[in-house]
Amino acid sequence: MHPQNKPLDKGRVACIAEKYQQGNTTKNRYATLGRATKWPSNNQGGTDSVEIELDTMPINHQGPLKLYIFWESENQQSQGYAPQQYQSQPAPQYDQQQYAPQQPAPQQYGQQRQ
Repeated sequence: MHPQNKPLDKGRVACIAEKYQQGNTTKNRYATLGRATKWPSNNQGGTDSVEIELDTMPINHQGPLKLYIFWESENQQSQGYAPQQYQSQPAPQYDQQQYAPQQPAPQQYGQQRQ
């Protein structure tokens, strides 16, 4: 889409996968859904554009889906930028296989009959 330009920034696109209590505070655990790239405007004085590529979507999500972008540049400038739970542990991933129908267990072949 922007072959002549270098991206201004890159980041990850996430949604809140779960909320949990830690003491008196409610915190969020984020799940990565894809990538974001910020491109400079093609026009002088124009607005930069953001390209979002989603690799997965949450299953059984109802209502509007709020997406968050965690930019690499903001994360590098400030250690405290990302939520504490994001810094201390990786966000859970939506695994499509987790929701796939279970396959029957493979049968054991080569058993000898007596």
